[in-house]
Formats: sequence, structure tokens, C-alpha cells
Amino acid sequence: MQVKTFRGPNTRTVLNLIRAELGPDAVILSTHTSTENGKPCCEIMAALEPSSNGNRAPVAVQPEPESATPYPGWKQMHQEWSCLKDHLFSVLKPQADYNLLSPRQRQALEYLEREEILPEVAMHLWRALKNAPDRSILEELRTVVAVKPWTTRNWPERIHAFIGPNGSGKTSSLLRLALNLRREQPGRRIVLANADQHHGKGRMLLQHYAELGEFPFIDLRNPEDWQKLIRESPAHETVFVDLPGLPAGEHLDAWLMHKEIPLQGNCAAHLVLSPHYSSTSLRNFIRKFQIPCLASLIWTKLDESDVFGSLINIGYSTRLPVSAFSYGTSLSTGLAAADHQNLWKLIFTHRLPSQTANA
Repeated sequence: MQVKTFRGPNTRTVLNLIRAELGPDAVILSTHTSTENGKPCCEIMAALEPSSNGNRAPVAVQPEPESATPYPGWKQMHQEWSCLKDHLFSVLKPQADYNLLSPRQRQALEYLEREEILPEVAMHLWRALKNAPDRSILEELRTVVAVKPWTTRNWPERIHAFIGPNGSGKTSSLLRLALNLRREQPGRRIVLANADQHHGKGRMLLQHYAELGEFPFIDLRNPEDWQKLIRESPAHETVFVDLPGLPAGEHLDAWLMHKEIPLQGNCAAHLVLSPHYSSTSLRNFIRKFQIPCLASLIWTKLDESDVFGSLINIGYSTRLPVSAFSYGTSLSTGLAAADHQNLWKLIFTHRLPSQTANA
């Protein structure tokens, strides 16, 4: 593999250098921005897997980079590993003697399996509970699924970016959080911003409710708009940004780099997902939207779901805390800050947070 570090005054210039020398199959390994002698500097490490015959045809210089491509062979390697893992757990699972669990532990674990927790999660719980009859499964689940309730104390960042696939409920979750925050702190300076230029419906919805709620609205169409937002952010106490769901094959980190969007510093990103998605789709979304400032999960459309094992599966695989639950059609009442009590009642009794509060 050929690995080389490229330097330039900005991201776009460096990407063009990479495209010119390594071609469209180059893979970005790392990115670092800094200031040298008072001037901005961007440093990107890129790699290229040599072709089988050792020769690479010259590549024409392209002024704009396309979306980053995965590491050559990554998709096949990932499919083979997933298949190997499934076979491994199919062999190990029958060896897990549930008689080593207390009746209450066994009943709870079997229930979670019906909720479609993954085999590796079931094995983790079994190993933690076996020969420990007094240990509660909820105690162990707390180590698997973290929560960090949505409050300004827990989430003091100035910019909050909402990411996730199209149709997952990003925009509605953003609006619900903004409205909740406005009710709790009427004088707080809250701004709604749209960076999703792929779907006009989400932008129109966000702008419409921004006008109804008298929230300042910003349309982020280019790097200059982002730079202006960053410069003016001290004037805003909280900025909620709706990021695009992205077409198939694109990844958020490459999109941010291509658009020269500095989503870092005083910023937290929240991945919005629904239990409707299959385990394979959820794993793909985690890879698609993985960025350094990704900080929490928001689960949506809970009132439309039949099983909730995915909340445990994704918590186990990502170690990201759940910050909020979203459900129903009402923007004013359809969101609750996450806590373990609501989480367990949702998983074990299918009771939504609103039903829990009214019980």
C-alpha cells in the first residue's frame, strides 16, 4: 500500500492534490487542521492499494473530489467477517447452559431473545449472570446500554447536529427538542439551521416551524454559511443543525470534508434511528454516520415498533448513550429525555415514556 501525507492551505486544495497524484481510489486515513505562522494549514494522510499488475493508469486531474470510496476489498471482508461471526455464535449459543441462571434471570434473557437481541449480546449477558443467582439482569444491562438524558446540564455544547438516514425522524426530533428547550427556558437564544440540501421537504418543514415558533432560521448552503455560523455562534446559546441523510454509498465524514464543514469543537452530534430498521441496516448506518463528534443516540417512532432489542444491540456495539426518546405525532409532547427506568419499561413492557409518566 502506498501511503503519503499531503499539505495545503485548505481541505479542498489538499483533496485536489490527492486526486491528482493517487487518483479516485485513494482512501483518506486521517485529517488534521492547524495554524502555522498565523495561516491555516490542512494535512491529510491518504493511501492507495496497488493494482494486481503493479501498474496504475494515469488519472486526469479533477477539480472537485467525489465521495470517498471504501478501502478496496472492505465490503467483501466485512461480509465474510459477519458470516464468520454468525457461524461462530451459532456454535457457541447451544453451549450456553441456561440452567446456570436463576429462573428469573433465565426468563428475562429468553424474553430479550424474543425482542431480537443479537446472539453476542445474549452471550455477554449469560456470561455475566451465570453462577450469580442474586445478580439482576437490569444491573448488567446498565453496563451494556448507557443513557445521558437530554438536558442543558448534560449537553452544554453550543451546536447540536442531528444526523441519520432519511425518514428516521431527524427533523421532527430536532423540532421537539427545540420546543421543549423553549418551554423550559423561554429566554434562551435558540437557532434552527438546515444543512440538508438533498430534500426540500425537510427544509420547508424546519423553516415553517421556525417561523411559527419565532426561532431564527439559517440555511447552510456552502462553506461560507458555515463559517459565518461559527463566527456568530457566541451570539446564540444553542444551535440545532439538521444534516442530510445522504444517498447510498456516501459517508458523512467524507461529505463534511468535501463541503469543508468544521463540525468540531463545541459541537455534539446525535444519531437518530428507529427500531424498525434491521440489524444489518443499523450497522450500516453506524458506519455511514460515524464522525468524531458523534455523542448520543435518539430513538424515534417508538409507538410504531413491535420489538425493541435493537436499542440494546446498538448500545452494546457503539457504547453511545441514549439521550432521548421520540414517539407519536405531536411535536409538543412526543419527546422524553432518556433514563434507565423509561428504557426498561419500554423494552420489557412496551410502555412508552408518556404512558409511564401517566401511570
